[in-house]
Amino acid sequence: MSTTDDRLSALETRVAELEARLSGPSVPPGRAVADGTGQLRYGGDARLGGYEWTWEVVRSPGELLKLPAGPLAAVLQAAGHPARFEVLRLLLTGPRTVNELQSELELNSTGQLYHHLKALSGAGLIEQTERAVYRLPGQVVFPVLALAAAAFDVTQARRS
Repeated sequence: MSTTDDRLSALETRVAELEARLSGPSVPPGRAVADGTGQLRYGGDARLGGYEWTWEVVRSPGELLKLPAGPLAAVLQAAGHPARFEVLRLLLTGPRTVNELQSELELNSTGQLYHHLKALSGAGLIEQTERAVYRLPGQVVFPVLALAAAAFDVTQARRS
């Protein structure tokens, strides 16, 4: 990798970390939420695809319950299809071209893939960085990981 590539990669990592810190309102750890419903926390650190991510979000359960269902359901619906969730999992480790995604997903046509990419893009879960190259925006890395963790926890709870 050239010096320019190294510098660009380091800059992308720093921008992603800043985006992660700035995404949405959150309550600092240990601080009371004004509505008295408590705190829901998620976050952590991850090293994926050559990037390092640190994230902590604290939300009020009461405020989460007041959010309009439509936009939340749109994200869950976009991520909820098995092929789309697999796209998200692949993009967690770094950007991919359409050809790479199609090969790794073993989809029969590019039309199917573009259908899934459009749904994920429309929900704000992925972005196109250049022609035929997609990635997860830095600010959605931990929310996608949290969706995977929550889904896993639900499947484990059903087994109990």
